[in-house]
Amino acid sequence: MLPVNAQLSWSLDARCPHCGRYIDLKNCGDGEDFARAIFNNNWGALKGVEVACPHCKKDFLIGEVEY
Repeated sequence: MLPVNAQLSWSLDARCPHCGRYIDLKNCGDGEDFARAIFNNNWGALKGVEVACPHCKKDFLIGEVEY
């Protein structure tokens, strides 16, 4: 059996409630905090976090994280 390397890719996508565009939240604010919460199964820690849309620059809050 030959070994292969596996690659993990992830995103935390949301639709801005103001402009309607989809954004990957891991690229907004402190992406490390988002990654820490996701990969430590502490998704509830993201509820209520304020995010600024990179497109329209308006703020919104993260609700539930679904998978």
